[in-house]
Amino acid sequence: MRRGYATRFARDLAVSEEDRRARYAARVTVAGVVLALGGRPLSRPLHDGRRPRRSRPQLRPVVALIAEAALRAGLDEVVVVTDAEEVAASVPEGVTVLLDESVVASEASAVRSAVDWCARAGHEAVVVALTKVPGKDAPLDPALWSAVGASSASPVVIGTREQRRSGPVRIDAQVWPLLPLGGPLEALWRSRPDLVSEVGLPALDDVRSDGLPEEAHQPADQPDESDGLATPEDVAAVEALLGRPLAGRMRVVVRDRFGGPVVVCNDPLLDDGTPMPTRYWLVGRREREVVGRLESAGGVDAAERAVPAADLAAAHERYAVERDAALPSGHVGPRPHGGVAGTRVGVKCLHAHLAWYLAGGRDPVGRWVVDVLGGEIDGAVAAIDCGTNSTRLLVTDAAGRPLERRMVITRLGSGVDRTGMLAPDAIERTVEVLAQYREVMDAHGVVRWRATATSAARDASNAGSFFEAARAVLGAPPELLSGEEEGRLSYRGATLDLDPEGGPYLVVDLGGGSTELVAGATSTARADVAHVSGGRWASSADPVAAVVSLDVGCVRVRERYLVEDPPDSESIARAARQVDELVEGALEQHPALKVPTVMVGVAGTVATLATLALGLPAYDRSAVHHHVLARTDVARLARELLAETAAERGARPGVEPGRADVIAAGALVLGEVMAATGHEKLVVSESDILDGLAADLRDRAGASAAR
Repeated sequence: MRRGYATRFARDLAVSEEDRRARYAARVTVAGVVLALGGRPLSRPLHDGRRPRRSRPQLRPVVALIAEAALRAGLDEVVVVTDAEEVAASVPEGVTVLLDESVVASEASAVRSAVDWCARAGHEAVVVALTKVPGKDAPLDPALWSAVGASSASPVVIGTREQRRSGPVRIDAQVWPLLPLGGPLEALWRSRPDLVSEVGLPALDDVRSDGLPEEAHQPADQPDESDGLATPEDVAAVEALLGRPLAGRMRVVVRDRFGGPVVVCNDPLLDDGTPMPTRYWLVGRREREVVGRLESAGGVDAAERAVPAADLAAAHERYAVERDAALPSGHVGPRPHGGVAGTRVGVKCLHAHLAWYLAGGRDPVGRWVVDVLGGEIDGAVAAIDCGTNSTRLLVTDAAGRPLERRMVITRLGSGVDRTGMLAPDAIERTVEVLAQYREVMDAHGVVRWRATATSAARDASNAGSFFEAARAVLGAPPELLSGEEEGRLSYRGATLDLDPEGGPYLVVDLGGGSTELVAGATSTARADVAHVSGGRWASSADPVAAVVSLDVGCVRVRERYLVEDPPDSESIARAARQVDELVEGALEQHPALKVPTVMVGVAGTVATLATLALGLPAYDRSAVHHHVLARTDVARLARELLAETAAERGARPGVEPGRADVIAAGALVLGEVMAATGHEKLVVSESDILDGLAADLRDRAGASAAR
């Protein structure tokens, strides 16, 4: 379940600025991805639970040659994902390198890092090559990349050679949410054969004619993590939890916030050859206790009544397909039977269903268990923000490490300022994205989540229609936040990884329909609250001195004032006056807004302006987060953007599709806020209301686990 962020290395600097701008302006569609997982965990963990990695020396030339072949194939971008930093130095110029910092890097975690990057770059598919078996199967011929990349017969296309699957795999964006969370990538097409087609690849006459050094053909000195081997520490921990020795091989797939095992994935055969029907096993002590109480209270019968029989039968079938696919090739002995917990029908064991759900299985019974137990299970949490302009998702593990960040511009608030209602097509767009987010949450085994709606829903008379449609796909409706609550959560998220002693901060959350100004309390006030609350002021009740919600956001200002494309000078002046008057009024009514000396800016407008100011070819979270943006740069960008048409803005590298028509209005609002408050610079924070919501959920989980 743990997956760290992918850190991007700037290895494409040799590409000309003109080429980069043209490439990103064209919104390229297909990227080649090389997985270079040559690192191996060292025996001693670091203090934060991660394990440093060394790369096999032979891996580096393999990666360079494969990446070169992908470049020569003419793919729109080539991305190398590795778990060893030194691999970055060996790749050709023009290749993007991502560092997979997962606790245990796997094919699946590496591909998820790649598709997260590729989604932001606008790609519609990836062609993935694996390098864990170099030599014969290494795709060193550009024709192999081209053959698979050009095939679009199905969402997943696998290259085949000599009657077996080999070589690159094309995966379309529509199935990226279905990627496994860990282990081998092939779990995707094993569990969903309906998504797969094959394309023949040319035969290789000489497996040693690939140009690789002799040592590259030698087997790895240690097996991959994806081979299913648990560490001795994990084996000891699981045996202690179960109170007996293990009878077969397993690997830990879900851990608690302290790194302890919660769910293990078993081999389908025990060491003596006995079939093992239960693929996923719940081993966490607290999890077994609370589920045991639920079973004792009639939970098995209640689950059978709550979950439709057809959904349950489909889950059993998926479980059996995934488990049986892990049997050794050519196995002819006894085989596991049944579905979840070995049964073909109904519900036999809630522990087994919960284990599969927590491991990312699409198990409706496991999800039901999570919903019934509420806050009693610790694990991954998710936050959804249904904003005026975009709908966003954040999933973190129990320790707060991000597992998934997603953003889709849905324009829920389009036209609300004029009509007072949410448009039917805007509701449909947003609900469609929420349905995708529900699948992502289930794929991460989310145990707590919270969805919120802000400015657009507050202003719409038909918000109830949206809430009911959202309930149907999420399981519960979004919460309608007041401007004040939105501001408090944004403040917590924006300052989550800033030094408290560097404050108080003035957080500016510039959304589509509104802008929140939140002033943090002084250190004296924080100390007073900390004393009253037992020293835990970092909670959902974090003290702020003032929260103001202003009805000016990038969408609202564009629709109300900047209607022409590009807007005329009179319209720009009216918009600027309105923003200035609202901010001045807020400062007069709330003097605490004048106290902070450091401004922190959050939301898409701020991130896009930072991307433009830095001259990046595309959004890069690691470069934008905590960048200091000067007011002079904001003013310059506002002038330039207001003078351009939406099409011209959209052609700028770094301006995402759907933001081109509102980014000029956002720049105007931010510039006026900075001028009115007297701040010459701001710190860009890519942590925001989502991070505040997730932190609040984790706090509740921690309190529950401590009971």
